[in-house]
Amino acid sequence: MHKALYKALYKALYIEALHKALHKAQHEILHEALHKVLHETLHKALHEALHEALHKALHEALYIKALHEALRKALRIEALYQVPAIFPIASTRVSAKYIPYIAYLIFYPSFLPYILPT
Repeated sequence: MHKALYKALYKALYIEALHKALHKAQHEILHEALHKVLHETLHKALHEALHEALHKALHEALYIKALHEALRKALRIEALYQVPAIFPIASTRVSAKYIPYIAYLIFYPSFLPYILPT
């Protein structure tokens, strides 16, 4: 009877140890699988969010740059038809000291972008 009790106890302990080992192995496998799935899902979600945010920011920056360039072009075109305020002309008589500057603006319009605000 002593041997039978010993065998039964041994079998019960063996089964318990196998159960614990199996439970631990399942836990580790499940943990690794969940970790991998969560990592991939989070990576994909962050990638998409970052892509969308960068696309939106780039679109906005290009839109602002295009507006800025259009405004500068419009100001240059308008400036070609106006004498800048830095040359005070009180009447149709132009002071002799301003004539070279006005002539320079008429014949060299590329000077205008340097006096326009950026």
